[in-house]
Amino acid sequence: MEIVDKLDNKRRPLNKTAERHDKIEGEYQQSVHTWIQNSKGEFLIQKRTPNKRAWPNMWSQTGGAVDEGETTLQAALRECKEELGIDINPNNIELVMTFRRKFDFVDVWLVKQDIDISELVLQEDEVADVKWATVDEIRNLMKSDKLAKSIDIYFDMFINLLKYPF
Repeated sequence: MEIVDKLDNKRRPLNKTAERHDKIEGEYQQSVHTWIQNSKGEFLIQKRTPNKRAWPNMWSQTGGAVDEGETTLQAALRECKEELGIDINPNNIELVMTFRRKFDFVDVWLVKQDIDISELVLQEDEVADVKWATVDEIRNLMKSDKLAKSIDIYFDMFINLLKYPF
């Protein structure tokens, strides 16, 4: 069971915790989406296993819930280790954007690091497959309903922020 900290709509702690899947109107938790980009500009995406509660058998980025007492940076690094078996150099990761959904705040992180996918150790109950994909390939997965819907709402903004940082 994953325990998360609960926050208000201004991202202030409510000084309470709950099980990750306990959703209450007006209470939020934190989540991370971590995109790993290689020197060719491709992104490492992963196919979710059929047993996943949300978006089974769909392609997605690495990520998940932020555990109790954890920062979103710590969660992003932990999820990469758990799901892919890789240690991300903290100097290679940066926060690109944050947005709020109905029950969580999502921090979107970017890792710039070349990784040999043949050396990855996939978390069997979470990740079925991985591959490098271009922005166009990711958009095609989105159009063909093979990409997790949680990405649709922000992907274009994310890519634009990478091109034109303010």
